[in-house]
Amino acid sequence: MKFSRASRRQVAGFSLLALLVACQAAPVRSADAVDPRRYDLVQDPVGAAAWEKAQAALSRNDCAAALPDLRVAIERSPDFVRAHLAYQHAARAVGGAELQGMLDYYRNLPAGKSSVPAYCRARLADTHYAQGTALHEILKGDPSFAWAHLSLARVYRGKGQVLQAVEAYEKALVNDPRLHEARIERAQLLVEAGRYEEAAVDYEKYLAQVPADLDAVQQLAELDIYRLRRIDQALVLLAQLEAKRGNDTTVQMDRAAAQWMAGDPRAAVKTYLRVLEGAPDNSRALLNIGLLYYEVLPTNPAQRNVFWPRARAAFELFLAKGAPQDGHEEYERSLAVPYRMKVIGDQIGKPRRQPATLADLALPGNG
Repeated sequence: MKFSRASRRQVAGFSLLALLVACQAAPVRSADAVDPRRYDLVQDPVGAAAWEKAQAALSRNDCAAALPDLRVAIERSPDFVRAHLAYQHAARAVGGAELQGMLDYYRNLPAGKSSVPAYCRARLADTHYAQGTALHEILKGDPSFAWAHLSLARVYRGKGQVLQAVEAYEKALVNDPRLHEARIERAQLLVEAGRYEEAAVDYEKYLAQVPADLDAVQQLAELDIYRLRRIDQALVLLAQLEAKRGNDTTVQMDRAAAQWMAGDPRAAVKTYLRVLEGAPDNSRALLNIGLLYYEVLPTNPAQRNVFWPRARAAFELFLAKGAPQDGHEEYERSLAVPYRMKVIGDQIGKPRRQPATLADLALPGNG
């Protein structure tokens, strides 16, 4: 294919723009940046004890009980950002006089030399625009304040400005690598943007900091299975989840998918059947069993007589369930599954008259 001279100039321009974007300098922490440990809990036994009590109450979802201790923690450690955030969250959850008291507290909080009072007020702004404006002002005075970068990233994300959000998350992490919220939120945003390899790196770094976050473990496992096809890594993560969550349905559905993608359809069928033992109305497990029996397990025409009756039973049970869970199931119910069932009927004859049951889905022979 030949390009005109004008087209070549246009292509060259696009290439230069792409190069400039790719080579854009990553954020760098300045030499005069404020030490992020300033925003930690100070070495104060009274404040530390109050913070510990408040966290215990919050872990029980008892926000009202946490509020007095949170006030002690922030008054003993005025720059301890996490305590401020917990206080705002708890007061909002309780509402009423406690909410108004919290709003009055920050409205009257003196500015001082720290960025924390202004940051806490910015978080209480009613709109993305007001929050963003306040956060930009804070960062003009202290470009190294990682918490403001984190909140600005959330503002950008809420407005759908993905590239700006990714950059703001990066600035937060450059200025405080311990700010794990920025790491996990950027990982999730990168998944939404289709940047799966970068997302996996962030998930792995986050889990090195917060290994007990089982939701993040599951998110990485699903990223490995459904996007990156890193099945071996996913199986390791699923084993961790099973050790903590037992036969959780979501974990078992992911395991079955991993077994399917790893080329072990019989193991996948067995796992889906275990899911149905505890959740017989799981329509996706029924659909997937039908697909495995219909298009994966029969490796020659003769085997259709063995596997297709099981596929038909799974499809019948799938169609008998309630409303579709999503657009994929809507398509399967309205078009794909009825078509497959017609093919099965044309090839191996009509089904028996008895309604299908889960027993009809068992693997033939010894499995």
